[in-house]
Amino acid sequence: MARPSWILPDGLEECLPDEAWAIEDGRRLCLDLYRQKNFGLIMPPMLEYFDSLTSGVGHDLADQTMVVTDRLSGQLMGIRADMTPQAARIDAHSLNESGITRLCYCGSVLRAMPLSGDSSRSPVQLGAEVFGEPGLHADAEVIQLALDTVRLFTDEPLLVDFGHAGLLKELLASLGPELQLKALDALARKDVDAIDGLEAAVPKLALLKGAYGELKSVLELVGCEQSFASACDDIRSVRESLDAESMFWYCDLGETHGYNYHTGIVFGVYALERDQLLVRGGRYDHVGESFGRARAATGFSADLKTLVRLAN
Repeated sequence: MARPSWILPDGLEECLPDEAWAIEDGRRLCLDLYRQKNFGLIMPPMLEYFDSLTSGVGHDLADQTMVVTDRLSGQLMGIRADMTPQAARIDAHSLNESGITRLCYCGSVLRAMPLSGDSSRSPVQLGAEVFGEPGLHADAEVIQLALDTVRLFTDEPLLVDFGHAGLLKELLASLGPELQLKALDALARKDVDAIDGLEAAVPKLALLKGAYGELKSVLELVGCEQSFASACDDIRSVRESLDAESMFWYCDLGETHGYNYHTGIVFGVYALERDQLLVRGGRYDHVGESFGRARAATGFSADLKTLVRLAN
């Protein structure tokens, strides 16, 4: 039986009037907040040359980017799967400011595949980035803004999960590419036996087997280890500077998400009772290097549709 032409492809959705107005109201709330915090709003195009969208921090997005051919130039173009590479390009070239640059955005993106089994392929991506500031207060500013964003939509308990990509890169630096992939897979699955098999090459991997759980306990467990001390101090400092209530603080020093491009503190914000990821972000210094201008950078993004649906 032929598929009716009016059925949408899997993972793509439409928003009917009530929800569409709720999303628009949510967009206005968030952008008003970011404007108060002195973030500049950008509106990048939906399509760019494929190599621009997949350069640098966007390299991991190559498989997620839908490709079309530009009829004017004959070159491959991509429909953005994430707006972070576009923000990096704008910071590096269109603005090219010498000081700290704060940018925010809100727009539709398209992904070739859903990030998880039930996630949308067409989220409305909301995000904010701080360029040109390497200090921890920029990390704290971004995480605080992410929490304030979620609080526009819900008062329910949240869990904030910290990691540190810089620490993980240092621990795995001595491994070749194949062993690195095995280590990352083992850490992501919390596979103790697989980690045991890699300890001969990287003995300190053993510490990561228990380096996840309640934040204070994790920092106390491994913070006295010399190679872990700096990362633990970074996380502790940022946590202490945050103003937040009804939060549960978690830490996973073996967090592997974004390993290829993150360089420092990473974080996720979850709706605790729903076990649902709401916001993800972290530091990715040198994000603009592929555009000819390496800059310190940290930021976050969320699906505005997911945030709006918290009220349901």
